[in-house]
Amino acid sequence: MRSNQYDCIIVGGGAAGLYCAAQLAKSAFYSGKKIKIFEGGSRVGNKLALTGSGRCNLTNTALEIANYNTDDIEKLESCLNRYGEADTTYFYENVLGVVLEQKGTLVYPSTYKSSTVVDALRFYLADNNVETDLKDKVVSISKNDDLFEIKTDSDKTFLSKNIVIATGGITYPSTGSTGDVVKLVESLTDKDSFVPFKPALTSLSSDLTGIKAMAGIRCRGDVKILAGDGTVKAESEGEILFTKEGGISGICVMDVSDSVVKLIDEGDEDVKAVLNLTGKTAGELLQMIFIRRQMYPQRNCADALSGMLLRNVTDFVMKKMGIKADKMKLRELDDSKLIEMAHLLSAFPVPVNGYGDVDKAQVSSGGFMLSKLDDNMQTQSCKGLYIIGEAVNVNGICGGYNLQWAWTSAALAAEGISQNV
Repeated sequence: MRSNQYDCIIVGGGAAGLYCAAQLAKSAFYSGKKIKIFEGGSRVGNKLALTGSGRCNLTNTALEIANYNTDDIEKLESCLNRYGEADTTYFYENVLGVVLEQKGTLVYPSTYKSSTVVDALRFYLADNNVETDLKDKVVSISKNDDLFEIKTDSDKTFLSKNIVIATGGITYPSTGSTGDVVKLVESLTDKDSFVPFKPALTSLSSDLTGIKAMAGIRCRGDVKILAGDGTVKAESEGEILFTKEGGISGICVMDVSDSVVKLIDEGDEDVKAVLNLTGKTAGELLQMIFIRRQMYPQRNCADALSGMLLRNVTDFVMKKMGIKADKMKLRELDDSKLIEMAHLLSAFPVPVNGYGDVDKAQVSSGGFMLSKLDDNMQTQSCKGLYIIGEAVNVNGICGGYNLQWAWTSAALAAEGISQNV
């Protein structure tokens, strides 16, 4: 074998690329196989280091297939059944030596530091002689007979029997995720195999009057996305965060943002996010407000509702009603106004006019179609070419879903490659 020839070259040193190399190294080292990772950045695992606000939610013990978006849900379910959460936790604990902890159904490194995960992968690859080229970006891939020819921006050429594309999607482009999968494999595959990349798990923007005054406020509640025709397209519950740009974010908002991106891109100009700002029903809220009207007859609305609502929330809702919360006493509001207040607190409509761009989105939707890959992530049109992670048209909600797909697709690709060396 020539010095520039490898059994497997992995393009991209992110979560999926590193995990695929680790899975290969576990067996390949002992048989003398050569593995190389190309990473265009100055270090591997840049985006992985940002995961879960730097805490790295590795997986989820209660994954639900319905919480993923893809073009082939049955194949995705089969993939996750073949390599799932239990396989991931076993590999991290027993091969990579990472001590794990569980919060509810979410699994983290016990250090709650994503750097622990990056280092575990990095050290294991170094132990097993996996080569890593940093600041060396792959610019083209071609195939001659049974070998792929890889060229980098440093004018170097390499050969390999297998190629793994782990270049990610388009989010956080500063970490190297710029949608490179399209240009790298378009000459080797069917051009109809790609779903355009779009931001997912992102914030939503609004031009609603007064929404910027809510900047930084967090509410525990839920959100429903309504299309212009009034149909509910998605819903989720959890924390809602009002952003300084004038919009909403938080886990439950990001979980439904994919549906908003689709509606807006399809031309829907009347998308709404309906927010429950307390997590309580209108009936429960109404009863609480009635009691406070009786308890604090001399207080203005803002003071009477203190202890039940944040002042910003009270002002926000009552402004929508045309009332200044600090200028009117709660006892001065008739029952119809209290009913209106309870309704707004449980179903506050926020018009949505946009979504966070690639710098704000946590992951992408789109990529190479899963239906165009075999059971081991090998492209059906080009033997030896594998595509994994966010470069594939699979994305899920927050809570370990997207990293689990990275681990699953990487492990399945490694299984296939081990049979093709």
